[in-house]
Amino acid sequence: MAREPEVRIREFEESRDERAWIELFNAYFGYYYGREFEPLDEDDIEWFKNSPWWRDSQVFVAEVSGEPVGIIRPVVDRQREPPKGYIWGFAVKPELEGSEVDRKLLRKAVEWLVLQGAKAVQANARDNMKARIKLYEEEGFKLIRPFSVMRLRPPDLRDDLRPNREVRLRRANPLNNEEDLKILNRLENEAFSEHFDFRPSSLEETRAFLEHEGYEDLVAFAYLASKPVGFVIASVSKNLPELEFKRGIIMDIGVLKPYRRKGIGTALMLEAINWIWSKGAEVVELSVDDDNPTGATVFYARLGFKRAFRTLVYLREL
Repeated sequence: MAREPEVRIREFEESRDERAWIELFNAYFGYYYGREFEPLDEDDIEWFKNSPWWRDSQVFVAEVSGEPVGIIRPVVDRQREPPKGYIWGFAVKPELEGSEVDRKLLRKAVEWLVLQGAKAVQANARDNMKARIKLYEEEGFKLIRPFSVMRLRPPDLRDDLRPNREVRLRRANPLNNEEDLKILNRLENEAFSEHFDFRPSSLEETRAFLEHEGYEDLVAFAYLASKPVGFVIASVSKNLPELEFKRGIIMDIGVLKPYRRKGIGTALMLEAINWIWSKGAEVVELSVDDDNPTGATVFYARLGFKRAFRTLVYLREL
């Protein structure tokens, strides 16, 4: 009987493995997302390398007969107490999913996170990734949270919306204005303090989130009198005209707790939606925690958003 080729796991080598990373990521996620998938490219890799999240991560490559067939990037968040691990960019050749390739990659990532002091590890899977879900469950991960990815097309936007008429919206420039960066960071941390998996973001992280050169972003603040009480961040790819699925994304939106349910979120959403459509996008997309404490899922549905699929969040205690 023929012997199965040996799977070798090694560390990522910069200036050697970037192309394999891109090809594996695009093959795997393209298989599950189809025409909706936006391919990873060199700009994405460079953004990762220059972000604060690169410092506490390690990329591992799986090889069979010297050929890269899988990749995984565990990250340890040392700003949490105790430290917590995350699995990012976990991709294998689709035809090898369910083999020892993805299992050995996952075990290597968990092993590395344990050595870094992580006490738990969190990972995500789209709801149609049955083999990935099965692997997580077999390796001791438990489903802890579903997130809905919701989408809006122009005909679906409700025409009876009532945005707050007293609120003043201002487009901000956090990358070139330090005060805007501080306002955004403060609003984000205060608005999301009660949410799942929250920890305060640093100014460096808030800045890095917006620094990807492959995307154009809108940042807008909502003011009542002179007080900033909410924000929205929207993004579109600079490659949008070439993409088959022309999507813009609401990356983040928040309103401070005392000012919710007053039409401020509606005003911010309309600002972001109209900006996205002005850039040529045909679909507006966002992701929301199904158990969001603010009732955001119902709010988005009232605007006309509809669920496209779910992202499932898994956790394993270490």
